Amino acid sequence: MKKTKINIVSGFLGSGKTSFIKKLIKESDDFSKTVIIENEFGEVSIDGTILEREGLSVREINAGCICCSVADDFASSIKDIKKVFNPDKILIEPSGVGKLSDIKAICLKYPDLFEINRSITIVDASKYFMYKVNFGDFYLDQIKNSDTIVFSRYSQAKEAGIDIGEIIRDIKKENDQAQVIDSEWDAFRARDLIDTRMSTSKEERLKIAQDRLGLFNGHGHHDQGAHGDQGGHHDFAPSHNHHHHSGDEFSSLTLNVDKVFSRNEIKDILLAFDTGLYGSIVRAKGSIPGLVTDMEFDYVPQEIVIRDLEKIKDHHVVIIGKDLNSEALSKVF
Repeated sequence: MKKTKINIVSGFLGSGKTSFIKKLIKESDDFSKTVIIENEFGEVSIDGTILEREGLSVREINAGCICCSVADDFASSIKDIKKVFNPDKILIEPSGVGKLSDIKAICLKYPDLFEINRSITIVDASKYFMYKVNFGDFYLDQIKNSDTIVFSRYSQAKEAGIDIGEIIRDIKKENDQAQVIDSEWDAFRARDLIDTRMSTSKEERLKIAQDRLGLFNGHGHHDQGAHGDQGGHHDFAPSHNHHHHSGDEFSSLTLNVDKVFSRNEIKDILLAFDTGLYGSIVRAKGSIPGLVTDMEFDYVPQEIVIRDLEKIKDHHVVIIGKDLNSEALSKVF
């Protein structure tokens, strides 16, 4: 049986994994033989719903990280997907608190069925050093075990005076084999990252990638300027309670939301997340009922995005961080 190629789009919480996958899908000629596996660190998949609105078929694994609490579910899931759909490719978006080393190890449990084609890590250029200092080896695991690094918020970081070259040099100290793309997302095609890995020779893959993308590989750097039909939605892992842990690092809180908010009200709540009032929140996202229109939001420290949303029936919020004040957060939402 022909092996299915696995591509992993990893990255820390809020780095932009889902946005990158949407870019990849938009640029692809045919996504019909690709299955997307979406892993949320929480009971409700927010990003999976976003991808499904693009007309894609998404397989979801919720209520924990595929590298730890639901590892067995994930291992059996990819095997089941192979048996039922026999796709050419599987695209995995792990939880932002998953260890890439563990995820890759699980993918290689069935070497006769799968091969890892490319492991991409999305790095938020505006927060690289902050996250490295705060989360250390946990954060760096994704850097050390990736073969390709793509920056999000590249222009934003430059405008803030952040030295991208310094980040690249630091990344190369952690992983001197990684291909680091020194550019804004709009400067390259995401599909080229996936396609170049198909070549048989490592040297050939590297040459093609360098020609197409201008990759930094430790020998100087190139300076530039961010539809599946397998059928329906499917959950591979059951939800449990409201709190889940990745080691002792993070917990998540999933809330059903019925309260109606104005745009200013939700903005004020998200701004308060930066103060530590509700704990050390590193990621929050979800949808809420609005006075004029429903809304969805994304939060990472010091950055808020609120968008209008077509009216939907059920609203949920997922909050991830350390020492979460669950009681206060439940009252707010």
